[in-house]
Amino acid sequence: ALRAGPPPPKMRLQYADFMAAQVKTLSFLTYLLRAFADVMRNYQDSIPQCVIQLLHAAPPESTAIRKDILVATRHILATDFRTGFFAQIDVLLDEGLLIGGGAGASSR
Repeated sequence: ALRAGPPPPKMRLQYADFMAAQVKTLSFLTYLLRAFADVMRNYQDSIPQCVIQLLHAAPPESTAIRKDILVATRHILATDFRTGFFAQIDVLLDEGLLIGGGAGASSR
C-alpha cells in the first residue's frame, strides 16, 4: 500500500482537517454497514485495510482523530464485518499505532 510521508509544516492544519473529514466518512460508513450490509459485503476485506491506513496516516499529535477512528472501528467490530479485521490483529495490537506518538499520548 502507498504511504504518504508527513505533510510540510505549513500544511499540517489542512492535513489534520483532511484526515478528520476521512474519519467522519468512516463513521458514516459504519452506519451504512448496519443498514445495507448486503450491499456493502463486497467491501468486507477492504474496509479493515482502510481503517489501518487511516491509523498509519493520522498525525501523531491528533488524539481526537485516533479516538474517532477507534470508535468507528468498535462499531464495525459489532457487525459481521469484524472478520476482515482478523488478518489485521497484529497491526491493531501495536500500541504505537493505536495511541500515536504525540504529547497527548504520553502518560507523564
